[in-house]
Amino acid sequence: MRAEVVVQLRQQELAQERIKAEIAVTQTTGRANSIRAEAQAQADATTLRGNAEASAIKAKGEALAANPNLVALIQAERWNGMLPTTLVPGSAVPFLNVH
Repeated sequence: MRAEVVVQLRQQELAQERIKAEIAVTQTTGRANSIRAEAQAQADATTLRGNAEASAIKAKGEALAANPNLVALIQAERWNGMLPTTLVPGSAVPFLNVH
């Protein structure tokens, strides 16, 4: 009878250890899936940012090709009205086209 009780106790201990192992595997798998999902989300975000930047560069290039004076317009809009205080001898004065 004692032997049966010892066997049953060992079987219960074995069942408990199996359950603990299953819990550990489930938790580890959950953490791994979470890390994998976060990495995939970051990769997707990087791809989206890259595609958006490429589209913006393409649009700017097309705008410049269609409007060659656009660069001069942007320079004029951003200019604060101040000329450089020092110039290299023989160099051109920026923003002044003398014809």
